[in-house]
Amino acid sequence: GALGVELCIEAGPGDVLAFLGGERDIHDAADLLARMPAARGGEVLPLYARLPAAEQARVFRPAQARRIVLATNVAETSLTVPGIRFVVDSGVARVARWSGKSRGLRLPVERVSQAAADQRRGRCGRVGPGTCVRLYGEDDFLSREPFTAPELLRTNLANVILQMKALGLGEVSGFPFIDAPSPRHVAEGLETLVELGAGD
Repeated sequence: GALGVELCIEAGPGDVLAFLGGERDIHDAADLLARMPAARGGEVLPLYARLPAAEQARVFRPAQARRIVLATNVAETSLTVPGIRFVVDSGVARVARWSGKSRGLRLPVERVSQAAADQRRGRCGRVGPGTCVRLYGEDDFLSREPFTAPELLRTNLANVILQMKALGLGEVSGFPFIDAPSPRHVAEGLETLVELGAGD
């Protein structure tokens, strides 16, 4: 990621938004950029969900120096960082996935979908010409899933089942979801509720 940022810095003036896989990648890239002569004089700003709100707010303030924002996928759709001219896309993100086997939520680093990559590309050039540097090839891009799987298909359904019951929407198994969860995921959600003493 840091090398992609260096390419953008050498290409001309403008703020840079780099999408990285997680907090550790952000801190490693920040350390590397601090040692790169091309990045000196720029303001390196981390951006991830667990960052305190005051630190996140720094990303939205105008700066005299070039801003280099190192972000997770939180900057894909949740918010817009103003003034970005360059985007560096590592092509990966941490994605929440429920594991019925371990009975817990995992956050593996995975390749983003084509739609997510296009969303990232769209973060630059909103107020003028922009450039996106993808750190992966076109064949890699074309081999990716077209869209990110809906969260409903990736997480435990216990909360969804409770909300549906509270709203009187009937049984989950008969609800006309656009992307219906598998019977196995529904069963795991019901099991979780029984374990918590919230099942029927």
